[in-house]
Amino acid sequence: MKPVIFAGSSNLPLAKNIATSLELSLGKAEITRFADSECRVRILEDVEEKDVFIIQSLANPVDENLMEFLLLGDAAKRGDPRRITAVVPYHGYARQDRIHRTGESLSAHVVAKLIESVHYDRLITVELHNESILGFFEIPVFHISGFTPFKPLVTQIKGDIVVVTPDAGALKRSQKFAESIDAPLALIEKKRDLDTPHKIVSMKVVGDIKDKTAIIFDDVIVTGGTLVNAAYLLKEKGAKQVIAAATHADFVGGVDKILKDAPIDKIWVTDTIYIPSDKKFSKLEIVPIAPFIASEMKKMIR
Repeated sequence: MKPVIFAGSSNLPLAKNIATSLELSLGKAEITRFADSECRVRILEDVEEKDVFIIQSLANPVDENLMEFLLLGDAAKRGDPRRITAVVPYHGYARQDRIHRTGESLSAHVVAKLIESVHYDRLITVELHNESILGFFEIPVFHISGFTPFKPLVTQIKGDIVVVTPDAGALKRSQKFAESIDAPLALIEKKRDLDTPHKIVSMKVVGDIKDKTAIIFDDVIVTGGTLVNAAYLLKEKGAKQVIAAATHADFVGGVDKILKDAPIDKIWVTDTIYIPSDKKFSKLEIVPIAPFIASEMKKMIR
């Protein structure tokens, strides 16, 4: 029996591209929003004894998209499918993977338990903020690397390249990327203000970046503050060119304007999160993630 693919509303273009890559169409589902903001979901396909995939990026508005995703899973489960696979290109709450201060919740763990509570059998996701999150799940998780889509772009760069990790937390991720393209690694040491979200107190470069193309690799761009500060610092220290590569473009506020005006030569992102046309700009290059997700899904289709 052919599998059935359903999509939430957070990133329909990506879901359609994934389905097309698998030579399938999206299954029919009805998603209704009431005046009081409640969501109602109804599956309009026969899923009995079939493999079901539900695609939803848990991007802004995160809570709204998360609830929609949970209800889709519950609705599909009630149709008695053989198995339900959650396909979460961007895993919201992944950055809340540890407790920094007394009294905080471990939000990434809570979301993992919510996903399991509606009986998803397994999860496919892309470039988690920290792979330790995998331990929060009891169901199998298939983690797709977020830097693989950028490797063909690297081959087009002339001259010396250095991969720059934007902070110590991204060191492991950046090391893997640097190894995959056979490039050295530099580190930006930064100190954050734990009481003020996205605020950085100080930054410095560790490593040789002079006269090289510096590729800042990270999992996500949100406010752009880290990238902009890093770009100024790298250019000041002699970098020939600065490229920002981030798997997820979780743009908020006027980040497109901030990045456009920053001393960053190119910005590479994937389309795990839908980017509206008014958030796009000339420096921005969007690399399709659908082939990589479809490839992982294809292994699961019998």
